Amino acid sequence: MADGLLRVRLSRPEKMNALADEDCRALTRLFEGAAKDQAVRCVLITGSGRAFCAGRDLSSATASEDASAILSEVVNPMLQTLHDLPQPTIAAVNGAAMGIGLGLALACDIVFAAEGARFASPFARLGAALDSGGHYFLPRRLTPGRTLEMIYTGDAIEGAEALRLGLVDRLAPDRLLEPAAETLARRFVDGPQAAFRAQKALIRVSETLGLAGVLAEEARIQGELARTPDYAEGVAAFQARRAPQFRRVT
Repeated sequence: MADGLLRVRLSRPEKMNALADEDCRALTRLFEGAAKDQAVRCVLITGSGRAFCAGRDLSSATASEDASAILSEVVNPMLQTLHDLPQPTIAAVNGAAMGIGLGLALACDIVFAAEGARFASPFARLGAALDSGGHYFLPRRLTPGRTLEMIYTGDAIEGAEALRLGLVDRLAPDRLLEPAAETLARRFVDGPQAAFRAQKALIRVSETLGLAGVLAEEARIQGELARTPDYAEGVAAFQARRAPQFRRVT
């Protein structure tokens, strides 16, 4: 980590960054540590080579393995921990994102994709079901019908189409993806962390609160934030017509 930005790079390019079980456990530990580290102000995840993450490494898989236990005990804790991080998170999707890779990308707050990125649910070819949170994340970005089409066909959705459908939030030429994603991440790093974390938490539960509940939470959060040093700095900067310099934990 450097200067508040935690960069996570998946580095098994010869396997298209497919994740072995121990890789998932290591990422879970990394995300758990980041959640507790006040110096981490943003998390940026990307892949090496031509893929973001092609899914689970099936080279040692067997027909008799306990798929339920692998998901429940290995994959799901990683995705849940990433999704629950209080800090802003960005997935810089540089290529194929399938299976666990699709879940990793969609568990982030912002999906920033390269034009050559590809998103797919290949499980129909395996006689298996979409996992890694796909039934939760995809209908929130796509329509239920478009989600089911992905499941039934296994067809990939590529960069420009993914942006048009709302599957991704931003798009960049392949060679510009990482610098563009890091520029965005730097804006998050420099922002008011208490305000960001409170709003992220509220968005996560907004569907269950209804409008009245959200309005009440907004009022509560705003009252708390108004007593923070970040708010005092923001008001002072506005009045002085300068850029705010929000406090950092070192």
